[in-house]
Amino acid sequence: MQVISHFPKSANVQKALCSNLAEIYAKTVIERIQKMNLSEEDTKRLINLICDKVKINAGT
Repeated sequence: MQVISHFPKSANVQKALCSNLAEIYAKTVIERIQKMNLSEEDTKRLINLICDKVKINAGT
């Protein structure tokens, strides 16, 4: 199988693409958490765990 991918060459457009992808991903995560029907406390705990994981993976 061959996959062809087009990636913007401009740094500004690359940054905008990354921002759009991050927004889509965040909305997807939020939708999935909402479908879990967790308590407010469990929702906060899960979101904090996700944020901590993202920070670790980002190296901050």
